[in-house]
Amino acid sequence: MVILYALILGVLQGLTEFLPISSSGHLLLFENILGISGDNMFFNVLMHFATLIAVVVIFWKDVVELIKHPFGKRMQAIVIATIPTVILALVVNYFFDEFALSAFLGFGFLISAVVITATSIMQKKRSLNYRFIEVNKKNALLIGIVQGLAVLPGISRSGSTICAGLMLGVEREEAAKFSFLVSIPVIIGGMIFELIGGIKSGFGEVNGLACFVGFVAAFVVALFTIKLMMKIVKKGKWWGFAIYLFILAIFVILNQYVLCLF
Repeated sequence: MVILYALILGVLQGLTEFLPISSSGHLLLFENILGISGDNMFFNVLMHFATLIAVVVIFWKDVVELIKHPFGKRMQAIVIATIPTVILALVVNYFFDEFALSAFLGFGFLISAVVITATSIMQKKRSLNYRFIEVNKKNALLIGIVQGLAVLPGISRSGSTICAGLMLGVEREEAAKFSFLVSIPVIIGGMIFELIGGIKSGFGEVNGLACFVGFVAAFVVALFTIKLMMKIVKKGKWWGFAIYLFILAIFVILNQYVLCLF
């Protein structure tokens, strides 16, 4: 059964890390539903590593360009976006415990749904001759702030950053690509944070086969999800995600305060 849980969580990680529906929110939700408890620090690090590799594989040309031009405009934008993200992530982790974050889950899904809906409406109202821009330093800072707030469970990191880019007038494909590229330092930072925690308190029980299954599932699913998300952003069809998140938010809030099923 441990292998099955690892497979489910791996698929969830690969899907939700890059779809605008919140990976942290869905992992927390399914861990509660499946009754998975205990310290899964090592497994969590592997899941992040799997999605990191997927991003690098899909955007390897862009990654190579970033390495070749470490002081270029795009690298500067990524660094600027990462700084407020790190600061806000540290603040949230300092002031909010696990119970408080769990209590926020349903409202986080609701916020993601509202953001996607607002972005979809705004895009439809814009004229066809709207002049799109690239991600500049100012936009990068704002996207970084939004990304930092997505540390809260239920608020989608990819959805928030892509929506922020679109609202700021960034071209669709560029907004999505920047969101995925800026996820690289964020994922690395998350891995480092978890590794430090693991060194201090231990990495918990490690099941080699379960970790392998989860890693492969997260990596393979993430590859397909990134490509799918790029197509979705280009077409601008987000309504399905908004409807799903509205329904999920209502269910989670009802469960937390009325039903208490899990």
